[in-house]
Amino acid sequence: MNNISSAKYFSLFSGIIFLIVGIYVIVNPLFIAGTINIILCVLLLIEGISQISAYMSEKREGRSIWRLIEGILSVAAGIYFAVKDSLGLPIAFIVAAGIWLLLVGISRVFMGMRVVKFEKNIGQRLIFIAIIDILLGIILVINPVFVAGYISVLFGISLIVQAVVAIFRFFRLNRMERKLK
Repeated sequence: MNNISSAKYFSLFSGIIFLIVGIYVIVNPLFIAGTINIILCVLLLIEGISQISAYMSEKREGRSIWRLIEGILSVAAGIYFAVKDSLGLPIAFIVAAGIWLLLVGISRVFMGMRVVKFEKNIGQRLIFIAIIDILLGIILVINPVFVAGYISVLFGISLIVQAVVAIFRFFRLNRMERKLK
């Protein structure tokens, strides 16, 4: 099999995989949140074990109790999120982002009210952006599962677009191969 032939079939195969996964993600929007949760749990466990191992391998006088505490907390969090709640960690991140947006928005409202006294146009824009920040923050805090699902749908659509590109590449390579014969 020549290079073009193998490339075109690889492109077709990747396009079909992208298409299947894209459709699956759209039909099951919380799949991405669950997958992220698994990855983060594994990372927490690895980090925790690494910290505990580093603590144990250091000389007694050089040990930091904070390293041991960090390791234990990381392992505990990894186990908790792996066993207890399959969507807990990604949802916690979404809620944390919502709280951050609320705080930033409130801060920008106060900043905008000060700026409006000197630069009315800029101050009004800052307040407008602050209101958007606050509204988005409220949405993230009140309904993080909806946000996780929406992100997954967008991801699924992007996978389907990649599938279409890969499948078109297959046909283009097929034409190119026929011309070379």
